[in-house]
Amino acid sequence: MEILRPRGLFEYFEILWRKKLLIFLVAASVSIASFLIIRRIPSIYESHASIVISNHGGNDERPLSVPTLTSLLQQMISQGNLTAITRRYDLYHQTNGPAPDPSVVVERLRKEIKTDIKMRNYYPDAPESLTISYSYTDPAIAQRVVADLVSLFEQTNVTMRRQAATELERFREKITEIEMRLQELAPQRDLALLRSEGAGRLDNGSSAVRAQRLAATGSIDSLVDKEFMLEKQIDEQKRQIAEQEKLVRSAPPASGLPSNSAYGVLLTRRAEVEGQIRDLATFATEKNPKMVQAKTQLAAINREIERLEGTGGTSLGAAINAASPDARELRTMRRELPRLETELEVTRRELNRKIKSLKELPKELPNPGLAETVPSGELNEARTEYDRLKARYDWLMTKQDSLQMLSGDDGQKVAMFQVIDPPIARMTPVGPNRRLLMLLGVGIALAFGTLVAAAMEFPRLFLIHNERDVEYYLGTPVLALIPETLTPFERRRRRGLWALRWLGLGLTAVAMISVLVTVLYRAQIFQILANR
Repeated sequence: MEILRPRGLFEYFEILWRKKLLIFLVAASVSIASFLIIRRIPSIYESHASIVISNHGGNDERPLSVPTLTSLLQQMISQGNLTAITRRYDLYHQTNGPAPDPSVVVERLRKEIKTDIKMRNYYPDAPESLTISYSYTDPAIAQRVVADLVSLFEQTNVTMRRQAATELERFREKITEIEMRLQELAPQRDLALLRSEGAGRLDNGSSAVRAQRLAATGSIDSLVDKEFMLEKQIDEQKRQIAEQEKLVRSAPPASGLPSNSAYGVLLTRRAEVEGQIRDLATFATEKNPKMVQAKTQLAAINREIERLEGTGGTSLGAAINAASPDARELRTMRRELPRLETELEVTRRELNRKIKSLKELPKELPNPGLAETVPSGELNEARTEYDRLKARYDWLMTKQDSLQMLSGDDGQKVAMFQVIDPPIARMTPVGPNRRLLMLLGVGIALAFGTLVAAAMEFPRLFLIHNERDVEYYLGTPVLALIPETLTPFERRRRRGLWALRWLGLGLTAVAMISVLVTVLYRAQIFQILANR
């Protein structure tokens, strides 16, 4: 018959019910194979560590160049650091087959490392804690990997303590020098105060000049401190750039200028900076700080482009893999250095203008009612110098307290990165969820068994089996049904054939288990579901 008789949902259920034993055998085979595959999936153990981030001297005037959390995280997951860890513990090794690609292994390790940064819920917004976790089939190796990752923050604490100790000695020497100078200027300052009090408020102009002088002196002190901090930041930035260049040079070389994505990025950046300069030229002068900074960036970009075009991608600079995280970090550091240098130059110019305006202020009028044993100009200069040194002394004392906390000289041993939850080898696995995988395996087995039964029954749908098929295909109603009559021998023979057929199907299902195990293992279905 070429036309399929329409059937209802219950008829299809009856057909599947007739094939229930076949569905059961196929589903049992697939379920057993799935169970064997799921048992082969190794358990995953997780180890994590929690780090509290302190913010001692965390403002912009801190005496040390403290590395940012972002730079430390990039250094933690850098190619060199992760390559060393994979080689040290032989991660993701294969018992059979070719050796895995090192870059693929490093990328897999980078994906398995999870970091969770918790920010403070008050102003100023800053990271408060960090959680680092890693999952692996061996709990001891997972603990060691996390310990190696956390050791980077501990090494940073040690380095900061050494720097703080060195800076603390230098600050103490400056404090001693300022204390001696203050002791020398104290008598002259007291005499100047007596003269100022004797003069009273008779001359408002003298008071205005004094206020201007004090304001100018305070601005000069602030600019001097800012100049000092910028010089320190520039020195530290140059040191970090040198270390990053060594790290980038040790990376595998790229294939030349055509594959160097930094060349296209530089061209795009040059076009943006040139457009910015054209916009600034409409309202700003050549000495404007933004104009100076933009031209400095443009000159640095042009030099980098000329270097890449001159070498043609064959020199050491062009051989650097521009797409690597280390190279991107190096470019970020290099872009930051001209900005710091421009800011330092602007600060120095502002400092020179403040000093010049301070010298141009008129002298304060002397008080004729007091004895002129000491020239009034010298007393006023001594008083101004004393106030400036006193402000400098207070600032140095504040920074000394911060350095003592960082170096541990105060006896508290407070570190910037405190490991409050060290990594441990947890013996309880976090995955895979074998019960859920078994339920999925049973569902797949039932679906596969139903599909097999449907495939075997589909050709029979076009044949005549009952009175409904006769009425549909012949268009004649059925008056009576004649039951099939068999002899005892035919009944025994039919039962034997039925038993042999199902025995053969059972043996085939058992033999198919090993085939299904191989197929499911190659398909990696449950392995993929276990990693999600």
